Order: sequence, then structure tokens, then C-alpha cells
Amino acid sequence: QHLVMPITCDIGKRERATALDRFRRGELRTLVSARVLNEGIDVPDAEVAIVVAGLMGQREHVQRVGRVLRPAAGKRALVYELVAAGTSEPSRARTRRASLATRPAPHPHQRP
Repeated sequence: QHLVMPITCDIGKRERATALDRFRRGELRTLVSARVLNEGIDVPDAEVAIVVAGLMGQREHVQRVGRVLRPAAGKRALVYELVAAGTSEPSRARTRRASLATRPAPHPHQRP
């Protein structure tokens, strides 16, 4: 049994679906994915995202943080973005964060 389930392109759709179901039921507390979970995945109970990818664009960033920013009663979501000092990543992260702050909040039944 995994404590942290890696979701990679090497696992099949069935195993990926099983992992997501286990996460939704609370049997798995942590999912890790480089890009496989960028689009089309709904995990509204996720409360924390740790984003590690300095060169992604705004759309990809919105999709990633949107996994935990989906509204739910009593939910408090946290997003951590790890960037490398001495690179363009901190500036790009500030720009993405500012853009997110000016976006309207999504309707509870819409994707961001």
C-alpha cells in the first residue's frame, strides 16, 4: 500500500482511476504527479497543492492550483509554489499569483 501515490504516464488508466478513488475516500492522503493530473481530474476534497514547475504557463498553473481551490463548505486550501532563487522563476510565480488574485471566483460547479 502506498502512503504517497505517484501518478505517472507509466501507470494505466485503471490504476490511475483506482488511486483517485482511494484519494477521494481518504485511503490515500497524498498524490504526486508531474503533469498527468494537469487536466480533467476533479478532486474537490484536496486541500493542499505543492507546485514544483517554474516554466509552466498561466493556463497550466490555473489548472494545477484549481485542484485545491475548488469551493467546498468549511474548506481552507493552501497552495505552495516552490521556485529556485537566482532564476526567472520567482518573478514568473509573482506574475501568476497576481493574475490568480484578479480572476473571479469560480461557481461551485464550474472548473476554474
